Amino acid sequence: MGKKKKKFEEIKPDMTPMIDVTFLLLIFFIVTLKFKVLEGRLDAALPKDRGTSTSDAEEIEKLDILMFVAEPGELTQDPESKYLKVFTGRRIRIEIGAKKWYYDPFNIDNAEDPLPELSKFLRHPDWDKEETPVSLDARKGIVYGDVVVILDVIIREKFQKVSFAGTFEQD
Repeated sequence: MGKKKKKFEEIKPDMTPMIDVTFLLLIFFIVTLKFKVLEGRLDAALPKDRGTSTSDAEEIEKLDILMFVAEPGELTQDPESKYLKVFTGRRIRIEIGAKKWYYDPFNIDNAEDPLPELSKFLRHPDWDKEETPVSLDARKGIVYGDVVVILDVIIREKFQKVSFAGTFEQD
């Protein structure tokens, strides 16, 4: 006698309840999600004398260095390279408050310290070099090389908090 073969019936599960549960879980997790509050310290230059709670804040002494193009000069071919162009006759004006300094980036007598007067001003003992913020504000026409010269002087004088400010002013 031979064995009878059993007939297997293919079972097709109903996917609708599984999809419903998946969407319910998804909705549950979206609704109960809490975003992490941004941690850490955010520096902001907000006015201390305005707003809902005015408080007397200690005034921080800071250095705002403004850079202007005093004389634009002329863009000419670099004699050492056939591809580069350089400014000749260009003069930059640096202002800190009422003090002003001028320098010609391509006619520097002392390459070690292009702005000895600015270095002397920054060496003043009243500046707390770790806490005094310094901001460089390069105005229209100032190029990267001009900013780097001033930044080198600031770093050489060991100031710790240096920031860059950009303005949309025409002058």
